[in-house]
Amino acid sequence: MSTRTYARVRSVLAVNPVLLVFIAIYVSIVTISFVAVWATESRLPIQQGDLTSYWLESEVFGIAILLAWVALARPYRMRFALETILPIGLCLYGVDAAGLAATLWFNLDAKTFQMPFGSLAGIGLVLGGGFAGSFLGRYLGGLAVAGRLRREAVSSLGSAWFAETSPDGSWRRATGIFTGVIMFGLILLAQATYPAYAPGSPLPIQLLAAGAWVFTIVVGDHATISITDVAVKVRNRLLSNNMGWSVSLSEIEGAWVVASRPEPFTFDRNRCLLRTGAALEIRTVTGVRYAVSLDEAAEAVSVIEAMRSGARRTSAGAGADV
Repeated sequence: MSTRTYARVRSVLAVNPVLLVFIAIYVSIVTISFVAVWATESRLPIQQGDLTSYWLESEVFGIAILLAWVALARPYRMRFALETILPIGLCLYGVDAAGLAATLWFNLDAKTFQMPFGSLAGIGLVLGGGFAGSFLGRYLGGLAVAGRLRREAVSSLGSAWFAETSPDGSWRRATGIFTGVIMFGLILLAQATYPAYAPGSPLPIQLLAAGAWVFTIVVGDHATISITDVAVKVRNRLLSNNMGWSVSLSEIEGAWVVASRPEPFTFDRNRCLLRTGAALEIRTVTGVRYAVSLDEAAEAVSVIEAMRSGARRTSAGAGADV
């Protein structure tokens, strides 16, 4: 087998973990669907018409499109699968799961079959399920990206320096207060529209909101810091693995160590503060400031200055040759 063919086969096999996640989640949702319908069959009204075939065919068609996107030859196949296909796929699975839950909840002990899209509670639950699935997909994608950057740093391939930072108690308190106020308001608003916890009430939406809050606080955000010969890159994991910031070395005016702490009711994409203590702060030539909590901030500053000095010497040498 030629080297080129071997590399192509390896690139296809490298996507298998993502495809296995797709299959595992889809099978679990289908299994739960059949079990839930079977367990509540006696409490459900007779549905006029058969929508099962339509839903299954549409799901299979959508999954086939997603897998085709992964299979198409392109550079950075694994990155595309993790950062694009996985969130989209889990978003669709979330919509399916939430649609099933809403359908069962609205039709328990009902005399006539009701579609969940006929009420704001049903629409909200379906949209919330899609958001939760996409949220989980981006978090899992962020985990995989962090692993890839870690391997690159170990092998000195494309990354000169790599570090990770995790939240501490101060971040969990600040984030818990900030997100808790929002979630508590949503729960109270939903409760005011339907006081009784009966089928058709917004109870599933309230449980989804509470679950999202618990996930946020317990799992917490994480950040990866990668310094290459061209830029300093920081990626967050919680909201989206695409969130964070990237600053080119040529745009950096200075980098230093500062003391910082997370604060409630603040949201700044340029400041990733997950811990109380040392943080790396960077100022660009345009005056924009970026920061990330980092115990090894002093080491990161040294690496950045060394990389900038090397870039300047390279540019000066190229200019002299000209």
